[in-house]
Amino acid sequence: MTNTPNISSQIDAFKALRESKLQVQKELNTSKKQLQGKIQNFFAPLPEARKNTTRISRLVSNGLAIYEGIRLGASIISAFRSIFGRKRRRF
Repeated sequence: MTNTPNISSQIDAFKALRESKLQVQKELNTSKKQLQGKIQNFFAPLPEARKNTTRISRLVSNGLAIYEGIRLGASIISAFRSIFGRKRRRF
């Protein structure tokens, strides 16, 4: 006697694997769509300001953010140059 499984049980196992694979793919697709929606909401532009004070405060806020970014970049560059130096040392 051989220990080979029945062909019908193999077919049932393949069907079960296929169904579980389809189930996982559906769950992945739904979670992917939810994640895409959340990311789009996170990076969506702000609604248009109707009041002048809100517009001015946004302009000031954006200007300060740009200034801080430039200042941070300049300090990183100067720190990098101070560590590695412009001139090579001679021993």
